[in-house]
Amino acid sequence: MPDSDSNSDRYSETLKQFLVSRGIWHRFIEFDEPVKTVEQAARKVAADLIAKSIILVDSNNMPLMVILRAHNRISYKKVKQLVGVKDVRLADEREVLSYSGYPVGGVPPFNLVKRAFLDQQVMRNETAIAGGGDINKLLELRTVDIVKTISPVIADLSRETS
Repeated sequence: MPDSDSNSDRYSETLKQFLVSRGIWHRFIEFDEPVKTVEQAARKVAADLIAKSIILVDSNNMPLMVILRAHNRISYKKVKQLVGVKDVRLADEREVLSYSGYPVGGVPPFNLVKRAFLDQQVMRNETAIAGGGDINKLLELRTVDIVKTISPVIADLSRETS
């Protein structure tokens, strides 16, 4: 594990400073252990409110972020068409931290990646529960603040699941 206990909250503190400086309403939800699955998060929050921020890398080696509801699966085909590239892939752990400034499992919608895409289903709810910077925190915020702050392309990015 790369972080020691003394700095395990450093990413969420950076995120909190950003939110406060922008006057964005938010609420951190803390867990006693890392939150790696929707099921773990659903012990404290409504699963249908969870929005995951996924960092991808396109065929030009440029990062992009897709935000979608936690139970949905990303449609790589739709993302490729929207972005106009040959391929996209998930960023690995090192790339996620490098591109977004946050570790896997803690990536909030507000990060260093400037190309942002928001699945239209996320907009169904007034609030969303997103990555809270660190893997033991989630962040509740208004969906409208995500849109106002990062100006994402809003589209259908989910894959049909059976």
